[in-house]
Amino acid sequence: MARLRKGGILFFLGMLVWITNIQTSTAQNGTNVVVSDFESWISAGIRLKVHKKWTFELSEEIRLEKKSTQIDQFFTNLAIGYEPFKFIEFGAAFRFSQYNEEEDGYSPHYRINVDVAFKHKLKRFSFNYRLRYQFKNELGVTSVDGDYLKHGFRIRAKAKYNIKKIPLEPSFAVEMFNSYEKYTLPTFNKLRFTAALAYDFKKYGKLRLFYSLEQEVFDAYPKTTSIVGLGYVYTIKVKNKKKK
Repeated sequence: MARLRKGGILFFLGMLVWITNIQTSTAQNGTNVVVSDFESWISAGIRLKVHKKWTFELSEEIRLEKKSTQIDQFFTNLAIGYEPFKFIEFGAAFRFSQYNEEEDGYSPHYRINVDVAFKHKLKRFSFNYRLRYQFKNELGVTSVDGDYLKHGFRIRAKAKYNIKKIPLEPSFAVEMFNSYEKYTLPTFNKLRFTAALAYDFKKYGKLRLFYSLEQEVFDAYPKTTSIVGLGYVYTIKVKNKKKK
């Protein structure tokens, strides 16, 4: 038993060292290309449920890169959701981001996305299949400077499990990314696998801890990124006054 426990600790430490290690590869032109990294994402938001079918959410998020020692970006996200039926939901969001360009400081970007998701339940399991179209661009830079609007599609399949009598909700998701811009061909270039655990504090919001593994594909030097994230959302439900 002691050997098994010791082996488990060594395995955990080995995995921790592996996911937090930055690996580089040398390109043909002699430059170093980062092919492995560990990031941390932290977010907090407030959700307003105006009606059974409408939700609005405002959130702030910061993302760290380079073994979570340097800010990669931080942004404000405003989203709206509409659920006309239990099996389908539409959504849209606007994001204003600041990207860390290191020596050049921070550069402002914006992103707009629209979603459609199909949902169904099977006993204590909930399944969600989402298609997202998004486009983003850097503010203050035009096509004359070589900056073009970046488009992309994302396809995600997600499964959640409701544990009986316990406010814990484990989930697992797989997502495919497609992106293209002017003078490039649209291709799927990234996969993301996410395992998460959410805890519902009822009146005090919901806390979500997750681990994601991102893998670039169809690239000469594909990058693998391990991500640990923590998110908090507080929900306010607006009660409709009953007519007398």
